[in-house]
Amino acid sequence: MALTYIRWALIVGACIVVVALLWPTETGSPEERAALAEGRVIITYWDRHTGHEFEERKALMDEFNRSQDEVYIRALPVGFTMEKLLTSIAGKTPPDILSTEGSILAALASQHCVMPLDDFIETSAAINPEDYFPHVWNAVAFDGHVWGIPITTDTICLLWNKSAFRRAGLDPDRPPETMDEFLEYAAKLTVRDESGLRQIGFLPWLPWEHTHMWGGLFGGRWYDPETERFVCGDDPNIIAMFRWMQSFSIGRDTDTAAPYAMNPEAIAAFRTGFGAYQSANNPFYSGRVAMTQEGEWQVSFIPRYAPELDWGVAPLPQPEGAPPRSYSPTCVLDMIPANAPNPEAAWKYIEWFNSPRPGGRPSPASDYSRAISNIPCRKHEAMHERFMDDPKFRVFIEELLTKEPIVYPVTPVAQFFLDEVARQRELVVLHRKTPEQAARDIEDNANAEWDRIRALMERRAS
Repeated sequence: MALTYIRWALIVGACIVVVALLWPTETGSPEERAALAEGRVIITYWDRHTGHEFEERKALMDEFNRSQDEVYIRALPVGFTMEKLLTSIAGKTPPDILSTEGSILAALASQHCVMPLDDFIETSAAINPEDYFPHVWNAVAFDGHVWGIPITTDTICLLWNKSAFRRAGLDPDRPPETMDEFLEYAAKLTVRDESGLRQIGFLPWLPWEHTHMWGGLFGGRWYDPETERFVCGDDPNIIAMFRWMQSFSIGRDTDTAAPYAMNPEAIAAFRTGFGAYQSANNPFYSGRVAMTQEGEWQVSFIPRYAPELDWGVAPLPQPEGAPPRSYSPTCVLDMIPANAPNPEAAWKYIEWFNSPRPGGRPSPASDYSRAISNIPCRKHEAMHERFMDDPKFRVFIEELLTKEPIVYPVTPVAQFFLDEVARQRELVVLHRKTPEQAARDIEDNANAEWDRIRALMERRAS
């Protein structure tokens, strides 16, 4: 009990620092002071986006501020927000609206950090659950309530460098279609010389940790939503996926290895010089990686950071016999924190953002997705010509329209599970654990954590 009091004391103390960093040091900008003089309600929006993505959102908020005279919204780019939100709620200073990841929503809801939106949605003309991709709506609607409004979602596809294909004697307009071809291409595109590794053909965990995705693409099953248990421990497809991952690294006692494999030290050294992701030094942009797994945002990133790059996009290959699947694990959403100071004003903005403009013009939500090259969460918006007419962007959308999506488990321990998957994958790649051990440990550790959290929730409820 004493430890609990100490923990909460530390959180409350930390909130003072957060508020000092995030809250304006004066009454506000001249525009905010004018809004106060007009009698408007000032609301605060915490955005998980930064950089140009935040600027695009802020431009739409400025439009909202001009469109009416009742509410004025102030936007702050705060990045990944779970810890900041918990601190602000503990200090009774939450924002009015929060943009965050669907992967942490169930954890926030289980801690009573999120306001249910059911009453708002019931009277809304803008929000219709039937409009959304089902897997996206399921990420925000659970335990009998709707906890957020989905804004953008993603899919992951194969991107390849056509110039690297030409140098390797491969057809630059024909990406690998089968898993055997994929590994054949990875071998031909892995280039070494006397100075070491010059080009990586492909690595399944670069630039993002996508082990969860590959398990699903191999036909594996990580989690059973009916029993709310993790079930990957004996899944032969998950084990086969880990064995495939391990083939990309050379063990210390291995006499033979796949031609695309690298020793762990070479992988670590190669990563050291990768450079910033959003820059010309991105390894795919600079030619140090020939094939990669990336999302639809690259349709705008590559013209921005690597305009000379000759590249293509196609679905990721899957093993023979695996069910056709896409990867769209979650969404970015807007939510209203528990005890938010102005929930009605916050909803006024959310409804405006998701409503068509006069004359049938697209909603601000659709404009935002288009501006940052993300996929809208409503199917009819994603299928609009402004997205589908781009031949590269269309590949990503068709993955969502034609295949069952692999999604994150909707559970308070989703982030723990994903972290555990990443940890176990690294042990497999370093040849410190067998694929069978990794799959079993993920199931056992994730279920043990879920049992621990469930017991805490039951004690709080009683």
